[in-house]
Amino acid sequence: MTLTELFAKPDPALAAAVTRLLERFHRADDSEAPYRREQFCQQLDDANMPGEGMDTQAYLARLEQLVPGASHLASRHYMGHMTAPLPAFTGELARLLVMLNQNPMKMESSRLLSFLEREVLAKLHRLVYRGTDDFYHHQMHAKDAALGVMTSGGTIANVTALWLARNHAVGDNLFHLVEQGYRGAVILGSRLMHYSFDKGMDLLGMGAVNVRRLETDADNRLSLPALEAALLECKALRLKVLAIIGVAGSTDFGSVDPLAELADIARRENVHFHVDAAWGGPTLFSPRYQSLLAGIEQADTVTLDGHKQLLVPLGTGMLLCKRPDLVMAVKREAPYAIRASSFDQGRFTLEGTRPANALYLDGAFQLLGETGYRTLIEANYAKARCMAALIDADPAFELMSAPVMNLLSYRCIPPHLQGKTLNKAANEQINLFNVALQKAQRAEGHSFVSRTQRPLHRYGDQPLVLLRAVLLNPQIEESDIRDLLADQTRLGLSVAAELFTDE
Repeated sequence: MTLTELFAKPDPALAAAVTRLLERFHRADDSEAPYRREQFCQQLDDANMPGEGMDTQAYLARLEQLVPGASHLASRHYMGHMTAPLPAFTGELARLLVMLNQNPMKMESSRLLSFLEREVLAKLHRLVYRGTDDFYHHQMHAKDAALGVMTSGGTIANVTALWLARNHAVGDNLFHLVEQGYRGAVILGSRLMHYSFDKGMDLLGMGAVNVRRLETDADNRLSLPALEAALLECKALRLKVLAIIGVAGSTDFGSVDPLAELADIARRENVHFHVDAAWGGPTLFSPRYQSLLAGIEQADTVTLDGHKQLLVPLGTGMLLCKRPDLVMAVKREAPYAIRASSFDQGRFTLEGTRPANALYLDGAFQLLGETGYRTLIEANYAKARCMAALIDADPAFELMSAPVMNLLSYRCIPPHLQGKTLNKAANEQINLFNVALQKAQRAEGHSFVSRTQRPLHRYGDQPLVLLRAVLLNPQIEESDIRDLLADQTRLGLSVAAELFTDE
């Protein structure tokens, strides 16, 4: 094709070939191209730009070499990460969205889709905060206010929440802290807070060292006594508490902090209360489980992340604000685009350019509806309970936390330690065993769970390597869970033989 043709019209043959490539990919798993770092490096080691463009058929041949090496996230045996398999209609929306190439930071560059973004945010705001019809009638398209902002993911949403909290409390000049009699500023939350909060404090000039990670209770929730002690310490040290962070669906356990109690404390202390509900927020679609998030409606800001349980593509994050005028604390303008009199959402967003991913949310909301989300949430939570029961009944495994949502932490026990009392030395062996087992399962490529490392109350403060399962794929069945655990049992025998030959 000539350059003009590349821009003027799509290539039907390329489109059909990509469809076949995707169909073949979704029938396979990671074993088609097992992960070998050295091999992947050798496969992609050309730092030279092509002198001339190749034709589309030649490029298709390149794609056929690349795609099998991608992670098979939609496989029913891939239960390791918080990335949703996508409904089939998403591909067509993606084609439309990419070729429209709208930028909703400014109305001139997205027009009606800027208003769609506001409507989508209103639907999510109502899910969390349950405002009245009159409230949304006045606030959905208000000029100097916003119910929230779209971001490229949960990290930027959390960073934006800290930005709002800081500017609302002390403005954008850190010397104001000193003028108010403070020696510094901190945020308080549990040790299970997402690492994006460290990034946010660093970027805001207050340092990741001022992220105070506090103890959790036996249910992996922020300890209220620990929080009260930290607040007293901050007062004694003249440290300004910018925000209290509540987690609604921790990445390791799916645990939920005591949100209602945290809201009461934040209100008493006149401190911004932010809830990171990137994972757990869609639980609100389920009447059966929505009480897990009781108190979230009292948060000043809430993070949601669409590529998790909202089942839309990566790069779709949201920050919701209880008070629509809160966003004015970070309002910024630019004479060439975002002017003082504008209606543009870009006045309130950290990112100046981003795709109109609200279209994905609109498609999911319209095609799935509340009933669809409720059905998927409740089915996935039931699968987690099924997997927990299978683990609990097998001496080859140890369930490390009862399922709250659809995340499970557990570990595999090597044969020579099954049924034994586990001390610190035994746990060190189990740690080595689970690291090796997880790597072996990943290398084989037929099934997958991720791993983490956390202390648990039953074993004191010793860091433990945990296997981490994410039950997100609606196509997963009990037989798939049994197959994955059987893979771990089988691989565990060979791993134990290599590690513990003298045991």
